[in-house]
Amino acid sequence: MNWHENPGAIFLYNISNPKNPRYISHVQVNNGPNAVRIRNGYVYASLNTGYLIVASLNNQNITITGSKDFGNQMFNLDINDQGTIAVMAGTYASDGLVIIDTTNKANPTQLSKTGFPAGGVDLEGKYVFITKYDTSELRCYDISNPSAPVLINSIKVGTMIVPVRVYGNYAYVQEYSTNKMHIVDISNPSNMRVVISDFEIPGVVPNGGGVVVDTKAELMFLATGLGGDGKVSIYDIKEKTNPKMISQYVYPNKEIINMIAINDNNIFVPNYSAKCLSILSRPVKTTRQKELPMREIMSIINYPGRPVGAFIRDED
Repeated sequence: MNWHENPGAIFLYNISNPKNPRYISHVQVNNGPNAVRIRNGYVYASLNTGYLIVASLNNQNITITGSKDFGNQMFNLDINDQGTIAVMAGTYASDGLVIIDTTNKANPTQLSKTGFPAGGVDLEGKYVFITKYDTSELRCYDISNPSAPVLINSIKVGTMIVPVRVYGNYAYVQEYSTNKMHIVDISNPSNMRVVISDFEIPGVVPNGGGVVVDTKAELMFLATGLGGDGKVSIYDIKEKTNPKMISQYVYPNKEIINMIAINDNNIFVPNYSAKCLSILSRPVKTTRQKELPMREIMSIINYPGRPVGAFIRDED
């Protein structure tokens, strides 16, 4: 799954053979999607225009089921495991945490809106973790009643945080337009705790998020290069207070890259400046010694627009 802007579209590919990805289908949308999630045979996309797009998905086709405007620029989103609740992060002060009932795919319905300028959002069970970027807060809401979310904790992190992704007991938070990231222990949501702050990374991360974590392997995959000088880096995060880079792929033409996705064997990186999606091979060795396993790009998918994201089915 890949999406791009100008014109806005969501593409579906079969990547069972990563050296020869096979185009299946695509749908056009009214603006560039900022984020995409997949749940139970449906694709959910938040757009720059404030729309939530819902599309049905199978191995042969992707078809828009529902489309509805929920405000202004919706920067990020997540979906619960059942596919019945969507949470979106609206960048305008009038939006913030927007909670939507997606039970009816053709007609999603807003349940609540908590106004503040938000950047990143991640839904974990009954808890929503969301960034309030103007005050650089990581907030946690209890949405047991999605019509009335309850703020249970908020902590100051960095100087202007936007993307957040939660894996296991940790939230990985990146700053806007800097090379800094932070790791927060969220095992007790009512008492979140920063375990490492101002960790320097190789470049600027995309606003939609440039980190994916393999919790089983205890590896963090990081895409940097929003302003150019694109890199994909792999970190050993067995010790959360001391991430160690074990591998890095440097794009040869200082490309602008956006976001990152992984599966068991490959790494998928949208190349914004070159209008393509590159597929790299993951390391096969289990050693923690520094190595360069990402020595080549396995394949490239070209697009008419600039790709801004990639997502693998059933990945969270």
